[in-house]
Amino acid sequence: MESIHKTIGKSLQYQGGLAKVTGDARYLDDLVLPGMLHGKILRSPHAHAKIISIDTSEAWKLPGIEAIITAKDCPDTRFGLDVADTGILARDKVRYVGEEVCAVAAVTPQIAEKALEFIKVDYEILPAVFDTSEAVKENAPLIHEDKPGNIAKTYQIERGDMGGAERSCDRIFEETFETNRVLPCYMEPFGVIADWEPDGRLAIYTGIQAIFQARAEIAKALAMDTGRVVVKAPTIGGAFGGKIWIRNFHPIAALLAKAARRPVKYIMTREEEFIASRPRVPARIGIRLGFKNDGTMVFKEMDFLNDNGAYSWAAPKVTLNMAMRTDCLYRFEASRVRARLVYTNKTPTSGFRGYGNPQAHFALESMIDMCARKMGLDPVQVRLKNAVRKGDVTLHGWRLRSCGLTECIQKAWGRMGKSRSKTPPSSRFKRGIGLACMTHVSGNRGNNNFDGSSSMVRFHEDGTLTVYHGESDMGQGASTVLSQIAAETIGIPYENVVVAPLSTDVSPFCYGSYSSRVTTVAGKAIKIAAEQVRKQLLGVAAELLGTAPESLTIVDGRIFDASEPDKNISVKDACWEGIRTKKTVPLTAYIAYDPPTQGTDENFYGDYSSAYTYAAQAVEVEVDTETGQVRIVKAVCAHDVGFAINPMGVKGQIYGGVAQGGGWALYEDVVYSEGELKTTGLRQYNMMTIADMPEIESLLVETNDPIGPYGAKGVGEPTLIPMPPAIANAVEDAVGVRVKDLPISAEKVFFALYPECKGGLL
Repeated sequence: MESIHKTIGKSLQYQGGLAKVTGDARYLDDLVLPGMLHGKILRSPHAHAKIISIDTSEAWKLPGIEAIITAKDCPDTRFGLDVADTGILARDKVRYVGEEVCAVAAVTPQIAEKALEFIKVDYEILPAVFDTSEAVKENAPLIHEDKPGNIAKTYQIERGDMGGAERSCDRIFEETFETNRVLPCYMEPFGVIADWEPDGRLAIYTGIQAIFQARAEIAKALAMDTGRVVVKAPTIGGAFGGKIWIRNFHPIAALLAKAARRPVKYIMTREEEFIASRPRVPARIGIRLGFKNDGTMVFKEMDFLNDNGAYSWAAPKVTLNMAMRTDCLYRFEASRVRARLVYTNKTPTSGFRGYGNPQAHFALESMIDMCARKMGLDPVQVRLKNAVRKGDVTLHGWRLRSCGLTECIQKAWGRMGKSRSKTPPSSRFKRGIGLACMTHVSGNRGNNNFDGSSSMVRFHEDGTLTVYHGESDMGQGASTVLSQIAAETIGIPYENVVVAPLSTDVSPFCYGSYSSRVTTVAGKAIKIAAEQVRKQLLGVAAELLGTAPESLTIVDGRIFDASEPDKNISVKDACWEGIRTKKTVPLTAYIAYDPPTQGTDENFYGDYSSAYTYAAQAVEVEVDTETGQVRIVKAVCAHDVGFAINPMGVKGQIYGGVAQGGGWALYEDVVYSEGELKTTGLRQYNMMTIADMPEIESLLVETNDPIGPYGAKGVGEPTLIPMPPAIANAVEDAVGVRVKDLPISAEKVFFALYPECKGGLL
């Protein structure tokens, strides 16, 4: 059937895509300000130590050094998200290898780097703790003296009648799973340029996902009024959740620039990205599931022990997500969770694509397969029997206005059954298939009970429309999708829409690009603003054509009278008349949109997302029984996207999610030894490459959500979440071994197959 839409639902080329592939896009490191200096940071070589003294006198003797700062030159403030425990530079002691101790600014990066060698820091080594189980013991060294037991945060949440649910079960199963530290490894290292403007305001240039959040946190760290800071985002070379929040280097660069009275650029090296970036929160997960003999899932109980690292960034919120969201995937009668976030002397952890959901889903979706096999049931049928459906209100108060989970399971598994390899098994290579499901949000009503977005659309006299919004495009296609929505709503060609650069001085307020919220929340704001400016435009055209506004329509940039098609005018001419004559019609609309959802109560119960996404992914793997090596052969990914604004973009997200989720499942691991990071570059960090990519089949399930713009939901984060458990399930199907801690490396599979070889040589 021919689409009724002109722009949405079409696979249009991404805005800015050509500039990126030709090298014309301007990233942060391409920006050069007059008189700009280069910053470098001296980092701690110790996991836990008192700072006795810092001597910078020799460094000052180097020609070209313009500024050196230590903690005494910084405001003694604490910043962070849920738990404000972070200072700009280490003041009294360091708490992990890589913590920021001192910073310099020089005329060249080489001189700044050399200066670090001349800074002398005297440390007194303190006992350190690196494992969460050790950190919570009674006599463990305290990382923060005001945090007894090294506990940063604890959540305990119970829903339903757990006692009655347990008593009604025929079978109860219990297992423990573990996930590891992995990094976003975006192509463009994170960085900043700080410049104090003549009027005393601070300008920050940084490739960040949330410009207004960044402004607030930088102002807080520097003890400034928010309005005295402007944050501008150039082209961003990938983020995956790793660039949502500021880092210490943002206020550090600002203080260096203030001391030197010149702009300062600081870009992390790739080694620094490994040493001091913010990895995914690792979790040790105990899980209990209760079943009826017919496969009905009755209750779920989980216990999380999560590694916060030395300071709190997004890990508290990530931990809360782990604790709750999988409860809303199936129709459990009751649930109970305890989730503890624990300080260790390691690099702080934070948000990364999925924001806690991947860890919890790995445990749950692996566990369902294990339990079903023990009960002699089909794991796929167990999921179908228990899946949530449209109209449900989940244990945590989510109202499912749309839900395609059942259809996703049926389509993914059905397609995998038809398309799986017909290659017969051999004595060495065994193949297996597995499936896993997921749920995620398309928004997040959290801070100040707000989940909205603001937008402005403005016509120019030539008929070009400029869209102003504050949601960062870090490669996911936000600008493209928002332009498609604006063009479709008004009736103008997509090519006539321009997206303004992000700046907190110009962009409308929003919380930024996270929680897979851009298409749903920002897209809805754009749609409403476009409807308002369309109404203004039709008013101008109606006067010019001598007809009523309600009889007019806009198609491909021309305004027609539906009853008299010959009576028409171009959008360009109407804009000229509205703007360039005494009619002075603004042809501008600014709106603030907040979805019709509710915030959670003090026990985190409530409907806090405008839409909820669901998916099922089936994979086929091949296992080399002589080496334990696992290869993904095929992935069939069925995602409930509501409505695909840009199908090509949705499929691109799926390809990326398969690559990132598959890499985490099989290869990626951040390795420490006594607090010292051993994985300090891409040579030691195995990621999925094009040679490892499987055949991918994308199945888009459109459920037309009633709140999202044109029925759309978010899809950015969901595409990664089911991959690790689907792979784990497929490996067990292939060779009968279950790996419960990530990654599912060749060594783990080999020793599971041949336990007699463990600890010795073949």
